[in-house]
Amino acid sequence: MNLMLLGALFWVSLLFFLRPPLRLLSLVTALCAFACLLLIGLISGVVRGQGSMVSAVALLAVSVVVLLERPSTDTRYSAPSSPRSRGKSSSKLPSAARLNSEQRAVSSSGPRTSLLSQIKLPARRLSLSKPAKGSSKLRVTKASKWTSASASSIQGGGAGGSAGNLSFEHYEVLDRIGVGGMGNVYRARRRTDGQTVALKVPQEKYLADAKFVKRFYREAEVLRRFDHPNIIKVYDYRSEGHEYYIAMEYIDGESLETLLEERPLNFTESVQVLRALADALRHIHAQNVVHRDIKPGNVMVLRGALKDGKLQEGGIKLMDFGIAVGKVLTRLTMTGARVGTPIYMAPEQAKGNRVDTRSDVYSLGLLAYEMITGVTAFRGSYDAVVHQQIFETPKPPKQVRLEVPGKLNDLVLAMIEKDPNLRPTLDEVIARIDEGVLSDEVFSDPVALLVSVQEKRGTLRLLDLRGKLRKSLRDVALGHLNAAPSALGSDAAGNLYFSVQESRPARGMPLIHKLSATGEQLLSFGPYGMGEQELLQPVSLAVGGDRLYVLDGETHYVSAYDLEGQFLFRFGGRGSGQGRFDRPKILVVTPAQQILVLDTGNREVQRFDREGRYLSRYAFRMDKSSGELRPLVGLSVDSQGTVYIVDGVANKVRKIEANDVAGNTFTLESLVGQPAEALWLLQVNAEGHIFVVCQGGHTLRVYSPVGDLLSSNDLYSPVQAVQLVHR
Repeated sequence: MNLMLLGALFWVSLLFFLRPPLRLLSLVTALCAFACLLLIGLISGVVRGQGSMVSAVALLAVSVVVLLERPSTDTRYSAPSSPRSRGKSSSKLPSAARLNSEQRAVSSSGPRTSLLSQIKLPARRLSLSKPAKGSSKLRVTKASKWTSASASSIQGGGAGGSAGNLSFEHYEVLDRIGVGGMGNVYRARRRTDGQTVALKVPQEKYLADAKFVKRFYREAEVLRRFDHPNIIKVYDYRSEGHEYYIAMEYIDGESLETLLEERPLNFTESVQVLRALADALRHIHAQNVVHRDIKPGNVMVLRGALKDGKLQEGGIKLMDFGIAVGKVLTRLTMTGARVGTPIYMAPEQAKGNRVDTRSDVYSLGLLAYEMITGVTAFRGSYDAVVHQQIFETPKPPKQVRLEVPGKLNDLVLAMIEKDPNLRPTLDEVIARIDEGVLSDEVFSDPVALLVSVQEKRGTLRLLDLRGKLRKSLRDVALGHLNAAPSALGSDAAGNLYFSVQESRPARGMPLIHKLSATGEQLLSFGPYGMGEQELLQPVSLAVGGDRLYVLDGETHYVSAYDLEGQFLFRFGGRGSGQGRFDRPKILVVTPAQQILVLDTGNREVQRFDREGRYLSRYAFRMDKSSGELRPLVGLSVDSQGTVYIVDGVANKVRKIEANDVAGNTFTLESLVGQPAEALWLLQVNAEGHIFVVCQGGHTLRVYSPVGDLLSSNDLYSPVQAVQLVHR
């Protein structure tokens, strides 16, 4: 029994002299040692009787309980206090103002010495922050009602926290309106005239960093050089004795970021904001300063600035010049550093290359993109956004939102050119805005491309021959279309024809629709059904003279209608002989009124006269000694009667002149991910230029008559059908 008591007392006593981090380990060791001593005592007979053992265990348990309840007197290891115990001033702050450094979103370029960029109040947007080391994902911080990023650091009108014991010779501190990792912003009153200002005050621990102090007051020096109604003003700054602050204009409003989250701007408002910011940037560029961090969070909108759709004078304020660079800041900026927000970062900035005024034009263009479309041009993880900035062109604003005026669309696209030399100057941006960008150019081209795309908006659209979207004719919506048209056609009068493959068609539902050149619905015909005058699955249309020919991919028949929708006759059918088809896909009509049908199953193009009588066929052998035919995946004809057939093995376009003489050939380069048996959709204009797009693909390519690639244009949507239209 004595052995047990001595062992227990020894270990408990030892715990009282250990530091708190070691107590848990020592406690575990004590319990293990006690168990060993108890076992030895039982074996050796030292412990005799139940009372002795119970007494030893009870003594050890009581000692441990007393030990764990004993508060530590070693302040070097005291636990951090909870937010609730840090004083009344902390509890008065908005909840988001008390977020720790893990929860605050930081600039995409990492921690910056600009205090203004570190002040955070909650926002209603999702803010991106640079990932932690070893992570490729942007941290997303969702905040609440208040403004965000640096703009909130000088916002007025919010509930503030305690100003503590701050006292300045020339300013009376009223309350705290912003808090961040490197400092705070206070609402204050100037003692001389009572004017309300925003005081940026750095945290005391950073004042020993000479570089931080230089950057902090360099921002004040830069801002004091500017005198523009759309740039935040600096009244005063001081770094003497115990007083360190920058006195700035106090803004009663919200950030553009918050405004865009609350409601979309109309085009008139967006253009006015764009012009005001362009004029502000032009002013700072004249002072040899580049902002480098243009984004909605760094633009303040004063309360009532947009009244009845009109922007009031000085209603927009550009701010946060913490990473601005120019001749005066070159020595204080790291060479090659990627600073700025990645979503609005210029490609040269993302690469770490030298930036200049053209980089601000790019960022302003991306901000304009977001204002007029409601979405950012680039999205994804931090690394994905940087990659997109360097290598990818965003979808044109008019493709995202069809109502965007064409001139405004063109201006924004010019501003976000990857090549800085192709971007307009700010003078040119302002001049184009003043000339008017809220109207569309009149589309009067005599020839256009009618395209069916797999999009809910602008499903049936007109493009110019450069692939630029000019007009939307139909949407996938109630009363419009139920799906993207599967086949297109047009007649000499400019009328348009299209077919839609309904998912659940009812018997007698018309599958062919006729529109005027302006998109007005004229008539519908071609009822769904199994009868002779009915259709199941129209896959191709072609107009020849006064007739419309419809190829049915299900029944394998070609049906002829007059241009008023009256059924005339049909020919074809399923099979492998002359005049029969196996998986027919494309139908065209030559100027001589001959009908050509691409039959992918039989690997041939069959030719018929106007009445559907078989004439001949086109087919190509694998080689001279083989009887196997090459698969065919494309068919078209031009105004001269030249036939264009795509060889699916060689991926070549083979031309056959109207006199059946073989012409030149040229290769179509397949795109990454393109299915091997995908159809090539071809159209040829009067000049012999060949417009080619893979069915389901996004890229429209234009070739010269001899096969030279002239242009390649991204249509940004999967293409289902294409047709040249004479307007």
